Amino acid sequence: MSPVTIWLLCGVIGIGLELIVPGLIVVFFGCGAVLTGLCLWLFPTMPIELQLIVFGVISVVSLLVFRKMLKKKFFQKTTNSTDELADEYVGKQAVALSDFENGRGKVEFKGTGWEATSSDEIHTGDTVLIISHESITLQVQKQ
Repeated sequence: MSPVTIWLLCGVIGIGLELIVPGLIVVFFGCGAVLTGLCLWLFPTMPIELQLIVFGVISVVSLLVFRKMLKKKFFQKTTNSTDELADEYVGKQAVALSDFENGRGKVEFKGTGWEATSSDEIHTGDTVLIISHESITLQVQKQ
C-alpha cells in the first residue's frame, strides 16, 4: 500500500470517527491526514519527517482556526429553549421546606425539592415566588 493511500485512508477514518466520538476535534486531524496525502501525491519525494510536520501543522492550525466557528454554526443553542425553561420556573410559586439560613434553603416546586437562595427572611411553610434560576438553584423572594 502506498504512503498516499495510507494518509488518505487515515484521513477518511479520522473524519468518520467524528460521528462516533463527538466534540469536533477528530475531524480536523482527519482533514490534516487527507491534505497530507494530497501533498504527498503532488510531491512524491517528500520525506516522512516533512509529512509528519505538514500533518501536524495543518491539523492544529485548522483546529484552532475553524473549530470555534463551526461549533457556533452547527451546535449553537436556540434562545427559544432557554425562554421556555425560564417560563417553566420564573413567576411561579413554591413552598419553603426549611428556614433559610445565610440566604440559602430548600423549596418545593412541582413536587421536587430545590436548593434556593433569597435575600428575604424565609421560614418553613412560607410561600415564595421564583424570580430566576441558575442551573439547579432557584432565586426566590417572600410573597
